[in-house]
Amino acid sequence: MSYKLPDLFIEHIKGVHGEEASEWLNNFEGLIADCEEMYGLHIQQPFNLSYNFVAPATTSDGSEVVLKVVVDQKEFEAELRALRLLSGESTVKVLAFDRERGIMILERIQPGQTLAEIEDDSKATLIAANVMKKLIIPAPVDSNLSTVLDREYSLKRIYQNYTSYQPVSKATIEEALFITEKLNTSIDKPYLLHGDLHHYNLLANGDSWTVIDPKGLIGDREYEVVQYLLNKLPEQEVEEITEKRIDIFVDVMNLNRERVLLRGYSHAVLATCWTIEDGNINDDFLKTIQVFKNLLRKYINKDALL
Repeated sequence: MSYKLPDLFIEHIKGVHGEEASEWLNNFEGLIADCEEMYGLHIQQPFNLSYNFVAPATTSDGSEVVLKVVVDQKEFEAELRALRLLSGESTVKVLAFDRERGIMILERIQPGQTLAEIEDDSKATLIAANVMKKLIIPAPVDSNLSTVLDREYSLKRIYQNYTSYQPVSKATIEEALFITEKLNTSIDKPYLLHGDLHHYNLLANGDSWTVIDPKGLIGDREYEVVQYLLNKLPEQEVEEITEKRIDIFVDVMNLNRERVLLRGYSHAVLATCWTIEDGNINDDFLKTIQVFKNLLRKYINKDALL
């Protein structure tokens, strides 16, 4: 089957992977043909694509599966490792894989709508909190996965090479780096986190919910909730909604509120800088920097940390 990959998808992966993306795109048609032959698949039109090729498919016996082809080898290894370590009732199952070519055959989640489709924000957050509570496990030894130290190093690189991350000031980046360093040195017990668990990575699976697309991250449990806090924010009352979400996570997962607020602030700064590096500014992320500043002033004396 011939595919016309979306221009935005091509632009995204070229922007991230450069020459590696160009080579991958040149070999794409052959790779898809090989997948159909090797696994007996009939591959359908892909889902909405971001940075990897993901499409529904049927096998020769009529079973429904999902084909995922990951461009970056390191990212593929991290996702596969995380899926296997986090394997359980809340995690999508890996049915087959090819490390060399970044291929995964995954179970098809049905009905498959994302958590983003639930309009009641508190209800959605409660679902997410209960899934996270079951999902997170103590960090394995020698997992070779990224850690929160990598996030610290990313902030340090941004600060040291600061030219223009406006409207994020160098002083704000320095503050976020300082907070991240303090939090990283005070982790009581490290855990294996999903690392990117937001509304669009939680799918309805019958009467339960299943997570997809883990990044795999070693860190404190409070870090797991920050990506959710930055996503699917309303146009109005952002601070109130964020505070309600934090209340639910703290209550259900028995988290430290101060660490959640500090992680939220520092990661909002980092995530916003990442979007600027990608050539655009995510207004929602930018807004949350101020939201977390306000909440930090409400609950703790942030200035005392500096």
